[in-house]
Amino acid sequence: MTSSRLTVALPMALALSVFAGCAGGSPDPIEDTASVDAGVTPLSSPRLLRRMSLDLRGTLPTIAELDAVEADPSQLDGFRDAFLDDPRLEERLVSLLGEWFLTRLDQFQVVYYDYGFDEPEACGFNRSVGQEPLRLAAHLAVTDAPWSELVTADYTMADETLLSVWPLDTAEDPAASSSGWVESRYTDNRPPVGILAGNGLWWRYVTSVSNANRSRAAVISNLLLCTDLIGRPVSFSTSPSLADEDGIASALKENEACVGCHSVVDPLAAALFGFYPAIDYNPEELGYYHPERELIYRDILDVEMAFFGQPVSSLAQLGLVIASDSRYSRCAAQNLATVMWRRPVQREDFDTITTLDDAFIDGDLTIRPLLAAITDTATYRAGAVTAEAAEHENTARLIAPDLLAAAIEDLTGFSWTYDSCDQLDNDAEGYRVLAGGVDGNKVTAPQQDPGLTWALVTERVAQAAADTVVEADLLSGGTRLLDRVSTDSRPGDDAFTEQLDDLHWRLHAQRLSDAERADQEALWEAVLSISSDPATAWSAVLTAQLRDPEFVSY
Repeated sequence: MTSSRLTVALPMALALSVFAGCAGGSPDPIEDTASVDAGVTPLSSPRLLRRMSLDLRGTLPTIAELDAVEADPSQLDGFRDAFLDDPRLEERLVSLLGEWFLTRLDQFQVVYYDYGFDEPEACGFNRSVGQEPLRLAAHLAVTDAPWSELVTADYTMADETLLSVWPLDTAEDPAASSSGWVESRYTDNRPPVGILAGNGLWWRYVTSVSNANRSRAAVISNLLLCTDLIGRPVSFSTSPSLADEDGIASALKENEACVGCHSVVDPLAAALFGFYPAIDYNPEELGYYHPERELIYRDILDVEMAFFGQPVSSLAQLGLVIASDSRYSRCAAQNLATVMWRRPVQREDFDTITTLDDAFIDGDLTIRPLLAAITDTATYRAGAVTAEAAEHENTARLIAPDLLAAAIEDLTGFSWTYDSCDQLDNDAEGYRVLAGGVDGNKVTAPQQDPGLTWALVTERVAQAAADTVVEADLLSGGTRLLDRVSTDSRPGDDAFTEQLDDLHWRLHAQRLSDAERADQEALWEAVLSISSDPATAWSAVLTAQLRDPEFVSY
């Protein structure tokens, strides 16, 4: 991974200045000084186009697209709508939804060798398991299916790995799918409840014999209704002893603090006993649904199935009741706003979330109109804020590691893998959390401020990506980024100047100033004087561009 060319490419002073710049940041140019909402002023049109393109396509806008919105900002919404129809939206939603459902772990109770996979296939196995619920949700979005199907669909999504290990069947060929994922159905008599019937969700959110699906009931409430049962305050000052089984059973029935929560949790947990495990860490046990266990909740929990006091007769009916709950659509609006805004929803956002929920309902609970409405909010479009608004708004957002990987690969052709593992999409072999990402377990929210490990990882990515594109373009005749210059080009040449201008415009969605151009030319010449190699000089300039705060934020 270490690049010998770039050993001399970035002087320490430059590296420190890049990192220091990211910590403070500078606001984007604002097209007008009118506040769009409570002290928030919008991004410039090119930078907003960049944000939309990264969020919805995972790539930077082209120079032609940037030129178009710079000349006519009214074209922004048209580009946004085109991005929402772009095939790459599905992959982006898998990443965004991963921050909501937190199912992308590096290891589950059942591991790759339990199914006969070799160690180099471990990352792929874990990736497939963790993506099952996310793929179903993303598929519903891009096919304009109603969000209610997330908990009522009679199918899931599977790739070749899942089809080979779980009781799944499909009429489609995963190899013929652009994503490698196809509609599939479980063959072990699971009820039609969408992600609630999938192994991918319940392998992430495990239960134990004594917990008896209670934790899973809390997950349903939290993920789908934004009602946090676990977070409720509980006092045990008047409880009987919890040191033994009888004490626990007594507390659940008699103690007011316990009853207040368990009167909701236990009847909800009762619907999930087809997934109740008799043995942990067992592929046969955890890979299959167990219809014969559906009724044992009566002996274990001593309750009847219910959803917040409303009786239900089965898990299938529970899915229908969840989908009809008014909290269900609002929770989807809140969670998608959270991942698109790159910050938690706050009390000040109540009216905005209500407006988004209304747009979601008016769009027949399809995701694309909701995404469009989110990109119309002042919070999404924020480019600068007053001191008062800064308490609850953020402007520049760090690019998440999987988004950074996608954008870099599209720009330069560089993909960082080791032993078949994507280094920015796992932590067992890679650097996802060190680069500011979410591991779905210990780290459940993306990093929002630069840090030391983040700086080191982005430095290595920038170096390798710069080397890759210099080798492909400058030395092998490619045209990804360096399409105007050759090894004979020098500062002062028209082609050299145009290349720097194009790079800055494409990578940052900002026009290069004369002072910035002079700095980049000086860096190029300084490295050339040390290395006597124009390719190394271009690697230095590109590395600096790819580490610039305006590139690694959006």
